[in-house]
Amino acid sequence: MNRRHFALVGWSVVLGAVTWSALGTGADPKPTPAPELTDVTAWVNAKPLKLADQKGRVVVLHFWTHGCFNCVNNYPHYRAWQKAYKDNEAFLMVGVHTPEFRAERDVDAIKAQVKKHELDFAVAVDNDGKNWKAWNNRYWPCVYLIDKAGAVRERWEGELGEKGFKQLTRSIDALLAEKVK
Repeated sequence: MNRRHFALVGWSVVLGAVTWSALGTGADPKPTPAPELTDVTAWVNAKPLKLADQKGRVVVLHFWTHGCFNCVNNYPHYRAWQKAYKDNEAFLMVGVHTPEFRAERDVDAIKAQVKKHELDFAVAVDNDGKNWKAWNNRYWPCVYLIDKAGAVRERWEGELGEKGFKQLTRSIDALLAEKVK
């Protein structure tokens, strides 16, 4: 292996490590309007809702699928947020269930998993993946924080773990404290 090849491999490893460490965090430097939820196959735990009607509320919107191990690992964090903010009218959580596999498209199976895991938030079933595409989403799970004005302010790709849960909880609290402009 010559020096140039060794240096190229070394830089590839460094670039890969930097990219991997960035996965998970994502405060958006310039907030962008949250795409509207459209062509929802079914709603679970809620009547149909529009993000445009949620002005004045902080919305935690997350993409998931019930067959995803990493998504299941986020359930305790979602339940913790639901419990912590249950009396706060300015907080709303919405799950967008976008199936990875055909078997995950069954709405009754989704309802059964929601019930089994005590997930109380609104769930938009996105069987055709139109919302996944509109959000330019790439990962299961992925959590977005939408501010009271309807702009996406932060994104967390992948499992939350303790670090992500604490970071996003701080961000939710900060967004709830903000005045609507």
